[in-house]
Amino acid sequence: MVHGRIIDCCSLINLRTGWGGLSELSEFGWQWYLCEAVLKEAEHTREYGKDGLPVSVPIDLGELTANQALGIVGLRTEEELLDYLEFASEVDDGEAQALAIAKHRGLMLLTDDRKAIRLASRPDVAVATISTVDVLRVWAALSPENAMRLGEILRRIENLARFSPRKDSPDYRWWGHCRDEA
Repeated sequence: MVHGRIIDCCSLINLRTGWGGLSELSEFGWQWYLCEAVLKEAEHTREYGKDGLPVSVPIDLGELTANQALGIVGLRTEEELLDYLEFASEVDDGEAQALAIAKHRGLMLLTDDRKAIRLASRPDVAVATISTVDVLRVWAALSPENAMRLGEILRRIENLARFSPRKDSPDYRWWGHCRDEA
C-alpha cells in the first residue's frame, strides 16, 4: 500500500484555497510531498478581500515548508531526471517532476490534470493517482466537524481556485450535492 502522496500545483492550490491553509494534511496519517518545481509554480492563490471579492494573494512558502506533514523533495537520480524530461514534453513542469518522483519512489500522485492522469496510467509509468475530490471525500469522513465544513470548502474551491469536477465526471453530482447541502 502506498502511504506517501506527492501533490501537483493545481491540487495544492485547490486544497490550500479550500481549507485556507494546509494544516488539514496532518489529519490523514499519510506523508505528503511537494516537489521543487511545484514550489516554483505555486506563487499565488486567491482569497476573499475585505469587500468580499476575490483577490490574488501570494502563497507563503514558509507556511508550506513549516507543515510537518509536508516534505519538500527534488530530483535525486538520473532516472528521475530522464523521466522528468520525457514527461515535461507532455505535461507542465510541476506535474512532470511530481510524476517522475512518484514513479521512482513509489508515491501516489495527487492531480486533477487529465493529461497527467493518462500519463500516470501508462504501463511504463504505472503511478497510482488520486484527485482533489478523493482527498476531500476522505477528509470529510474523518470527523463530523470536517463533514460539516465540506460545503463551504467546495464553494471556496469553486469560487477562488476556479475548480470543480467536469460535468462528465462521476464526481460531478457528489460535488454539487455536498456544495449545496450546507
